[in-house]
Amino acid sequence: MLEPLILGMVLDNELTGYDIKKYIEKNFGVFYKASFGSLYPALKRLTARGFLTAVDKPIGNRQKTFYSITESGKTSFFEWLSTPAETLDGTNNMLIKVFFFDRLADDEREIQLSAYELKNVVYLNKLETLEKKFSQMPNQECFYYKLSTLYYGIS
Repeated sequence: MLEPLILGMVLDNELTGYDIKKYIEKNFGVFYKASFGSLYPALKRLTARGFLTAVDKPIGNRQKTFYSITESGKTSFFEWLSTPAETLDGTNNMLIKVFFFDRLADDEREIQLSAYELKNVVYLNKLETLEKKFSQMPNQECFYYKLSTLYYGIS
């Protein structure tokens, strides 16, 4: 998830790795975290694939590397953004896509959100079926914490 997130962040501005880390903390920190240990290898991979360019510039007494997106990086980002999101996978990756939805045409946004809603309804139906199955089990109090996770998913 980190790589498309980086591509989306550098669509309009060239940024340093530090700038990207701070941007993630400020805009996604409630639901997504990225360490410097995961960020810099992702920047290296994106650069190696030709999705980003890296240019060293002197800033004061220091040399900083600024990253900017290439045309193939833009293509990759918009392919990711236009691909339907998966149902809940234990993370809030859909929120990262939604953050960039202003980059999509209105009709594409509607298609994406409708498809995601439908997938979640199907997922909810599966959880509710599981709940009915568990509600018929004897000694439910023995499974309180296990059932709590199921109810969390339903919520």
